[in-house]
Amino acid sequence: MDKHLFDEAIGEVPPSTVDVDAVIARGRRGVRLRRVANPAVAAGMAVVVLTGAVAYTLADGRGTPVGGPPGTTSAVSPSSTAREQPPGSKVDAPSVVVVDDKVPPPECEGRLEPAAEAAARLTLATTDAVKAQRPDLGLSANPAGDYPAGTPHGPLDYHQVSAADPGVELSICDPKATFEAMATTTTADGSGNIFVLVEPTWRDGLGPVCAFPGLGTRTSCVAETGTRGEEIVKQTADMGGGITLNQVLVHREDGTRILVQAENIATSGKTGGAPTSSEPPLTLDQLVAIGVDPALTMFPG
Repeated sequence: MDKHLFDEAIGEVPPSTVDVDAVIARGRRGVRLRRVANPAVAAGMAVVVLTGAVAYTLADGRGTPVGGPPGTTSAVSPSSTAREQPPGSKVDAPSVVVVDDKVPPPECEGRLEPAAEAAARLTLATTDAVKAQRPDLGLSANPAGDYPAGTPHGPLDYHQVSAADPGVELSICDPKATFEAMATTTTADGSGNIFVLVEPTWRDGLGPVCAFPGLGTRTSCVAETGTRGEEIVKQTADMGGGITLNQVLVHREDGTRILVQAENIATSGKTGGAPTSSEPPLTLDQLVAIGVDPALTMFPG
């Protein structure tokens, strides 16, 4: 997953003295040299900017903090680590750059859908899953979800995202790409938003996310196991200015990882502004039900 996706899904990364563009360019040159003919089965090298819980959750799901024991390469001081903070603490961990080998799940070795077909299928599946949780929820296009910049998408209309090749269709198992969808929601209480990110399970698991810094001012974080063996992390955060975030991460046995979140602002908490409803349109349990829905898979078989 790349810097753009972390910024969009998790929040703004603090300023860094690292020349990220130069490091990313070097990493991509390494990818091109190492990649085999079929990118779906190649172990791609991604250079990503991480901070707080993201550094732990998505950089090393096996439990190695950034800058920790051998095996994790950092472009900053080796003493840099993801710092443990209790719920309620503000995130101020320094950004770090991690060079990480992604390992495709076994499902990437089978027949893969073209990205456009996968996006269309995921759009229908996610819309059905959301409506199953809240039939009264109105959905409309969210301008904060434009990608590439200036290209609008319909409500929960998935599109493949790649900072390296925006607008170019890649394999669904390309380590540089993932799928995103967004929508503005409308209820009697006001408006909010939903954001969903779907990708293959590049790593063994989520790791103890709740032990590391979260988003905004984290107010709760719970890890649990789903009925199909999924790893699930549910967290809430005060994003400031009255904006509340409900977020769920799901690491599934079918080779799919999902981030699904909801906020009580019509566009996105990243864009600023006042809340447009009293609470997010979906509860944590409703987000879990969406994230574990069997239809929301990267690999339908």
